[in-house]
Amino acid sequence: MRFDTFKNKIRYGSFLVPFRMRFIFLLIALLAGYRWLQKINSVPGSSYIAITELFIKVTLWFGSIIIILSFMSVVIPWSIFLLRKKNKAITIKLKTSNEKNTISQKQLVSIFISPIFKPLFGYVRLRLKYDGAHISQRFSIRDKSKKSEFLPTNIEGFINWPLPEIREYNIEESIIYFEDMFQFFSFVSIIPSAENFFTPPANTDTPLINVQPKKTEETNTRIHQLRKVEGEYINYKNFENNDDVRRIVWKIYAKSKELVIRMPETQDRYASHIYFYASFYNSFSSFLYEDLNIVLLNYYKTIVWNAYQQLAKRNMPVKFIPDQETKTAFADDVLQKNKYIISTSAWQTQKDIPEYLKLSDASVLCISSFSDTTQLQNSIGNAGKNIVVIFVKLSGAFDTIKIKDWIQWIFIKPEKDSLDKLRLTWDLSPLKRKLKLNEEKILALLSKTDCEKIIV
Repeated sequence: MRFDTFKNKIRYGSFLVPFRMRFIFLLIALLAGYRWLQKINSVPGSSYIAITELFIKVTLWFGSIIIILSFMSVVIPWSIFLLRKKNKAITIKLKTSNEKNTISQKQLVSIFISPIFKPLFGYVRLRLKYDGAHISQRFSIRDKSKKSEFLPTNIEGFINWPLPEIREYNIEESIIYFEDMFQFFSFVSIIPSAENFFTPPANTDTPLINVQPKKTEETNTRIHQLRKVEGEYINYKNFENNDDVRRIVWKIYAKSKELVIRMPETQDRYASHIYFYASFYNSFSSFLYEDLNIVLLNYYKTIVWNAYQQLAKRNMPVKFIPDQETKTAFADDVLQKNKYIISTSAWQTQKDIPEYLKLSDASVLCISSFSDTTQLQNSIGNAGKNIVVIFVKLSGAFDTIKIKDWIQWIFIKPEKDSLDKLRLTWDLSPLKRKLKLNEEKILALLSKTDCEKIIV
């Protein structure tokens, strides 16, 4: 742990170095030229040496002027910015879009910084420190502020941040770089930023879900099919004079000497809400497969969100029932609130399906390949046709790797990104075989039930 902390400090410190590698290379070249110039001055030479000496002198002078101008173009706006930062006159705003580029997995982040002067012919770049020790890559801000101003005093633009994980991010610091035109110098200023956002699941097509509401929160919505209301063998009441003595539960009387009767099951014509359950219970995947679990979780969240969104667009109100605690957000917008809950949910091992699912209320249940078949049998084995089960086969999260992909990887081209590497890891992982086997068991179990099944 101490080594990781030290490593993170070294890495963080390297981002604050005020010069770039090309400045070091130029400095080495100028020093080498200067040393060579001293050497040839000590020995009388020909006209060729004189011409070479003149060329080196011009190069040294030109290089020195370039370095000085580059330094001054950066240090002046950087110093002004530091002075205003000291006076707490700097405003920085970060805002994210609720949608994400589904192809490149990039999050659009809008940025506004004021007041700030850009280096003459130079650049202002940005890093973001988030979630403790994580630091983003260095971004070039795509400036969309007014170009008519000769010396603009603010920067308004956006960056495309590659964030493949569907979760919440907490930004803690904005690291601003002032860079010259030749990118020799890179002076840094750090601004505290208390911003947070979440990356939402992408919108994709899901199979049509035909479902009826089962939970009655209001009695003003009639349904086409009669809904069973719990009664027989479930609810009891004390015996009264006008009750049928044949409904007395004699077993309870033998134990407690209390006369109780079973309340009969009834048929209700009213139901107002579709209760949507989505289990994130993970019955066997361990922390050893952390990177793979993230990809599988993203895939599951995407299917769950699009299934929920499909139902939410209908007239019946849909109520999402989470299986874990999350922060309260978007209280006034139910759709955004549930998108946030789904996006920030994680695989969990505390609440299994029997503990989570209330069969009498549930209209839809989403399960993953991580579900335990024994628990699933106990939960929906006798559910009948009163529930729609959406089974998400997590093995579909990775594209099938063909022989030609292996040949290209070995002989022709390297992996394009981390997802390509994970596809290869997945193909060789014991988790893949274990997951496929569990999927076969779940499919066999679902085939024996009467509930409506949707396999994704």
